[in-house]
Amino acid sequence: MYRMSILAPFIILPLTVIGGSMILTTPLNIPYAEAQGQSTSLATPDPSLAINVTIGDLIVEGPATSIGFRVLDLGTPNTGPKIEASFIGNATIRGGINATDMGTLRTIINSDGTSYSEGKGILTSVATGEIATYTFQAIGQYGSDGKLRNHGSVFFNSNTTSSGQLSFLNNMVGVFADEIDAAGNSMTRVWELR
Repeated sequence: MYRMSILAPFIILPLTVIGGSMILTTPLNIPYAEAQGQSTSLATPDPSLAINVTIGDLIVEGPATSIGFRVLDLGTPNTGPKIEASFIGNATIRGGINATDMGTLRTIINSDGTSYSEGKGILTSVATGEIATYTFQAIGQYGSDGKLRNHGSVFFNSNTTSSGQLSFLNNMVGVFADEIDAAGNSMTRVWELR
């Protein structure tokens, strides 16, 4: 028989705004699990240790429009349909670099109005033609106004030289929020995660 007992689920602490940055300090709690009669316990670290996360500067923002949809799966009574969408838009990177933004995402829409999305995209500098790529995951919720609002994480990669215009995006992690209307028009903002 398999049993799992979680003694300390999740602890959420408030975000503190310091100098324009948000800092989340969360002590690390590790669950205790019992499996098939064997106890497995992971040591709890020193309570004075903390994991710090800072949401930094706005690094990418811009509008986009969905340019094509495809139904990948109709789903089951327990899972909603899976849809693929492609998008194209304009992005402003670090407040001054103009770029095009294009990508594809896959979304599972649940019967409770929530959604899970994952996708990938390419940012191309208008001035230099340099490219940065990204992947992302998001959880969303449809509002009473029919708009889908997502929150998620994004992982950047840049193949430009260290002096390139988009080189700072290489291996950068960000968090984002977006809003998509029923016509497929969206606005996205991405902040650096430090």
